[in-house]
Amino acid sequence: MGFNYGQINYYDLARELDLVTWDNYPRTQWHMEATVNPAGPALGHDTMRGLKGSNFWVMEQQSGPGGWQLVSVPPRPGEMRLWAYQSIAHGADGILYFRWRTALTGTEQYWHGILDHHAQPGRRYAEAKRMGDELKQIGASIHGARVRPAVAMLQDYDARWAFQIQGNNPGFAYPRHFLEIYSALCGQQVGIDVVAPTQDLAAYRLVVAPALHLVSPRMADNLKRYVEDGGALVLTARSGVKDESNAVVSEYLPGLLAELAGAHVEEYDSLPEGLHVGLDVDLPGLERALSLTIGEQFAWTLPCDPLCATSWCDILASDGAQVVAHYCEEHYAGKPAITLNSYGKGKVVYIGVLGPAALFDALAPWLLALAGVQPVLRVPAGVEVTERWQGDRCLLFVLNHTGQEQEITLDRAYHNLLDGDRVVGGQVKLPAREVMILT
Repeated sequence: MGFNYGQINYYDLARELDLVTWDNYPRTQWHMEATVNPAGPALGHDTMRGLKGSNFWVMEQQSGPGGWQLVSVPPRPGEMRLWAYQSIAHGADGILYFRWRTALTGTEQYWHGILDHHAQPGRRYAEAKRMGDELKQIGASIHGARVRPAVAMLQDYDARWAFQIQGNNPGFAYPRHFLEIYSALCGQQVGIDVVAPTQDLAAYRLVVAPALHLVSPRMADNLKRYVEDGGALVLTARSGVKDESNAVVSEYLPGLLAELAGAHVEEYDSLPEGLHVGLDVDLPGLERALSLTIGEQFAWTLPCDPLCATSWCDILASDGAQVVAHYCEEHYAGKPAITLNSYGKGKVVYIGVLGPAALFDALAPWLLALAGVQPVLRVPAGVEVTERWQGDRCLLFVLNHTGQEQEITLDRAYHNLLDGDRVVGGQVKLPAREVMILT
């Protein structure tokens, strides 16, 4: 069930399986929002692909409003097809729409399918038919192509379970924190793998470990090898707090990761609701990146300055790490909040604050630049760009998740597989909820 289901260790479940599949429902009756955050289903796909490091199937792809007691917001025109192509863009080699005809009886009477209860073809049927016709023409060009991200995020089920028992702060939730960082990176148009902390990380330029709460010696050694060999690692607050038995460590936090971080936590502040602790940025390169990002995306829309902590502050002391940002309020004003350490051939960033999602949106361009990771293509907000590779041949998926036409600037001439292999380049207008597959 993707990333959102935190009751099973999917790494353990998948170990003996040949194929991973999952159920993809961007709109459910539990969340009646007017819009869908495309990073949500994208994170689900990347989590399932990461279980075995291979392509997957979607066993249930949403085809209508879901619901048991309540009925979800129905897919808007174009969303059914858009979500299915997003599945393919993230590594799906097979998709089954759920379901064909909506059931007349039983618990899922309101879990709608391609056809409504009356079984007559309508708008959703036409979308499925259109996609079927398209995949007849281009499916062979896509099938088996691999996703090869330069960025990985480490998800740990033991950490999720520890936070389910002890949340640390009412304003913090591990899944939301993970999604906020994922959304920030995804918004920079880079591919992301979601993998276990013990997996070989040599293929990645940037590895982000959000709130890696329980750390075993095996995990710590794996991260040290990765950084020593030239990788860039990002740790966030509440990392390295416990061992694998859920016992709090007796050393300065982040425990087994303190040497990597080049800093330790002198004390921490669990913030009351409504208190925002501001940050001052001390690194000129980061300050410029933040100013640009904030000016483009966040002016006049934020309830608080994005450069702040909203639920947690680790008051840091440097053990050789460069101080990137420090607190400018409370009794720890002037103390380090974010550090950058050189370790072996690599770098380690420790972000000692749990802040608003906009904080990670602001930090993402700097973190990617630090690791030498470039966006696939620069596009307007709400447009997603994802790569799959057939050997050395790149398939570029461009998905407009907005309800408005978007103008895309292509960096060269491409062939659009979904438009009869027509050559496109320069300024291209992509209609609302439309897709291009470029080669």
